[in-house]
Amino acid sequence: MSEKPIDKLESQLETLIEGAFARLFRRTLNARDIAVLIARSMEDNLIEPVGDDPRYIAPDTYRIFLHPDTVKHFLQVYPNLQTRLSQLIVELGTQSGYRLNHTPIIKLLADRQLATHQFKVHADHGAESHMSTAAMQPMNTPKSNTAVLHPKLIIGNSQTVELTRSLINIGRDETNDIMIDDAYISRHHLQLRKRFGAYTLFDVNSRGGTHVNNTPVREHRLQNGDVIQIGHTNIIYTDETNSQSNAESTQTLDPV
Repeated sequence: MSEKPIDKLESQLETLIEGAFARLFRRTLNARDIAVLIARSMEDNLIEPVGDDPRYIAPDTYRIFLHPDTVKHFLQVYPNLQTRLSQLIVELGTQSGYRLNHTPIIKLLADRQLATHQFKVHADHGAESHMSTAAMQPMNTPKSNTAVLHPKLIIGNSQTVELTRSLINIGRDETNDIMIDDAYISRHHLQLRKRFGAYTLFDVNSRGGTHVNNTPVREHRLQNGDVIQIGHTNIIYTDETNSQSNAESTQTLDPV
């Protein structure tokens, strides 16, 4: 079974940094949290494909905000940390099927408002022009074991929409990729993002919330047969799954 890109990034981050935190701080940074934030920052800032290359363009500048003592310690213990993180981001982007125009630039920035175990990640497109000779080249990496085939949405048991894009906005407003005429649905209700070969649903702070199989969720890795409930509309997700179930990837809403 091939290793998922985010799992590989997590394991390498653990090897790279968690030992340093365990020695210096009582409470350590969680490598998976860092991996998830980096991956989401990459996905949230993708740019539409350009020219004949069908791959989405991933951001090439990553600003990681940490407590000043944490930044100082990192750079003392791991002077090549930024270079190694750049390499890991290249691997993550490649395995996720994205394109980078430049080798990622990593900036570790101090923020005194953060505790030693906290961090923030901001990603954007803006690598310096002198990095243009270091464009990322495709690598021979194994396909993710979460790939799905022919994903579709069946809306209201009648309309069928094939999912072909990496980012799909759904809501009542006409600017959405999928517009649903339901007064109980928010203008911008939810997003579907293709992450590591499979679609994940994100509720975008909708007024009425999002349910999957009668369970309120903020985030959910879609699986064949899932019933999405928004407003007064039911949406059935179907695909030809090429992997095992990932029920643990659902983030539910805590009881009020």
